[in-house]
Amino acid sequence: MMEYTMSNKFSQLQNLLVTKNWQEADRETRRVMLMIAGADKRDNLLLTQQDIEKFSCNDLIIIDRLWLQYSQKRFGFGVINNIYQQVQGNYVELAKIVGWRIGDRWLNYDNIIFDISAPAGHLPVSWLVPTTFGMYWQARFARVGWELLLSRFHSCCQISTNR
Repeated sequence: MMEYTMSNKFSQLQNLLVTKNWQEADRETRRVMLMIAGADKRDNLLLTQQDIEKFSCNDLIIIDRLWLQYSQKRFGFGVINNIYQQVQGNYVELAKIVGWRIGDRWLNYDNIIFDISAPAGHLPVSWLVPTTFGMYWQARFARVGWELLLSRFHSCCQISTNR
């Protein structure tokens, strides 16, 4: 089994999760992911397909484990991926289950629930686009981003279990 070691780049995320500061932890997740991918040096501050496909498995698993550990196993990429697999890759169904979409309405970032009472898989959510974009706009582009990330996460988990 692959050993995952946590570096100082995750200390602020861990501190925010320990104190249950979910919104700042969500934003810190985005900051850390951009930094890991080197996307923090680009003007648009967006993760590209290439960034996601080459994202460090070690770092992705650490981010997931931190969210999982401090959220009583309610939040994290693994939780989201499990739901995504259960709905057979249907992004709209995923969004409904995790609470990013209510009926026919996509939530704005201001309406995201930053509390442990949020539906399982609700967080983290802002890694893909800045929080200034509405969830509706994000949803038009997020499907591809989430598919890429969840595929990468799944591959990383497969690699770790095969070692």
